[in-house]
Amino acid sequence: MKKWNKHIFTAELPYEKDAVVSLFLRENFAQVDDFIMSLGQMSNIPPSRLLTYKNGKLVNEKVYVKNNLKEAGLKLYLYNIPKALTFVTIDLIRALKTVNFKCDIFFAQHFMPAFVAIILRKLGILKCNKIVFWMFDFFLIPPEFLRSLYYRGIDYVQNFIRTNVDEIWYTTPRLAETDVQHFGSLPTTVVKRLTHAVFFRRISVKSPRPIPPLKLAFLGSLRRNNAVYEAVKTVENCIKLGMKAELHIIGSGPEENRLIEYVKKSKISKAIKFYGFVDDGIKIAKIFSRCHLGLSLYPSDPYGPNWYLTSGKSRRYIAQGLPLIVTTVPYLAKYIYDYKAGIIVDNDPGVIAKELKKIYDSPKMLNSLRRGVNKLYHQYQADNILNKLFTSMFSTGKI
Repeated sequence: MKKWNKHIFTAELPYEKDAVVSLFLRENFAQVDDFIMSLGQMSNIPPSRLLTYKNGKLVNEKVYVKNNLKEAGLKLYLYNIPKALTFVTIDLIRALKTVNFKCDIFFAQHFMPAFVAIILRKLGILKCNKIVFWMFDFFLIPPEFLRSLYYRGIDYVQNFIRTNVDEIWYTTPRLAETDVQHFGSLPTTVVKRLTHAVFFRRISVKSPRPIPPLKLAFLGSLRRNNAVYEAVKTVENCIKLGMKAELHIIGSGPEENRLIEYVKKSKISKAIKFYGFVDDGIKIAKIFSRCHLGLSLYPSDPYGPNWYLTSGKSRRYIAQGLPLIVTTVPYLAKYIYDYKAGIIVDNDPGVIAKELKKIYDSPKMLNSLRRGVNKLYHQYQADNILNKLFTSMFSTGKI
């Protein structure tokens, strides 16, 4: 028998089939309907799907529309994104229809399903006792016209959501503070909770071989504003400093082909390994098992979301025991500093390479950093955090 004899409907992005929150839900709730949306920044987005679990076992799967978000510029913002959001909304409603628009808790891991759930409940269509919005993104309005229109829309929707849900969960204290500064205080009817990192479950793999070579990991979308070029240039600088270094890149995106061409022209192909998009936690863990450190480099984009959140790449690095090389941008840098779980750097490949040279020359430094990683991981592992939050939820109100 499950810990909570309740029916929960959740909606999430498709980045990982073993998404940490959904794993916890289906292991602890009697019935979980998991709607995986065909949205995201991948080069090949899978179709929307509805997975139904009863007592932890998959009993049904429905496949819906597959969206294409490969475009850029005018077509992306005026056609592809609106079209994708429309189809996902329709498919979400179809998915809710399969459960007769009834559940105990609607747990939204994205603003779009939270918005849909609120509207349906206000119309008397969705019957659920509690709508929870897990807020992990915040975007300031950028100056570019098309992007500003898109993010103004998100801004309006998130302001509507935060005042109409039953609970809002923030991934970092900075996100919670910024939300209040930007939108104002929450209504007294909305419960606020903090999820603090929610690190993925650790997958048991072999430890990396000793340095040299120094092996670095990069996980994420291959976009210019994701500092993937800085990661590659860091390895270039490491080689110039006489180090044997490698970079293992997991991910795909709009810069993939140009990045591969850059690596070839720079004559460092032997030091850079591309794995493409990987959506399997075990495969990611095996790749990380070859690496000594994870790169979490972020440019100081004043309109970027990384100031407020703990990114998936950083959470995965920590989960697999990799110390981080992290810039000062993400809130996670505070955790890394407090627990001595990595090195805080500026987003400058030359400076980063010099810091890595210290580890290269004194590999025992890694042992101290790994101890810090393990302390941080066990403090904020997802199952521990989620268990506390749901236990608190059920103890303070009828659901």
